[in-house]
Amino acid sequence: MANASVKKQAQANLVAIKNLHIASAIINALYIISYLLFRRPGSIKSYLILSLPAWIIEYQLDRIGRPKYSPQNGSLVSAGEDLSQAGLTEWLWDIVYVTWGCDILGFIIGRTWVWLIYLVIPTYGSYMAYTSFIGPMLKQRAAAAEGPSATEAASKKKEKKQKVKHAR
Repeated sequence: MANASVKKQAQANLVAIKNLHIASAIINALYIISYLLFRRPGSIKSYLILSLPAWIIEYQLDRIGRPKYSPQNGSLVSAGEDLSQAGLTEWLWDIVYVTWGCDILGFIIGRTWVWLIYLVIPTYGSYMAYTSFIGPMLKQRAAAAEGPSATEAASKKKEKKQKVKHAR
């Protein structure tokens, strides 16, 4: 039974990788064709530079997610990493999707400014870094700096409450 889940993951990874390559080929071909045929004012240099991260990520997802089979008997050796897992893998897929969105808008609208949408990636990354790491760390430092005085005030309040209870 455990082997069945590994085979399912391997199959799901193969489907995801196949769909990734097909969609990438179609979207990139449409962009290049629209650039060449319609003489859009968009820059091919910006397209190449800003599509490069998605191509690198596509290669990386293929490399980590592709199942590995034994060359001797063809049995499954490794199902590859789960390409549907949350975390970094999910973030990589999001970068690919944003790049494809910019490509699609680029060949529909034909303007270079659509690549400004790409700024959503570092903006979201900065937001997540601040809310997950930097913000809590700063709050913890501020609490540590105020710690003794806040603790003393809280302990004085507790003492007063205890005195009132004992007085009754």
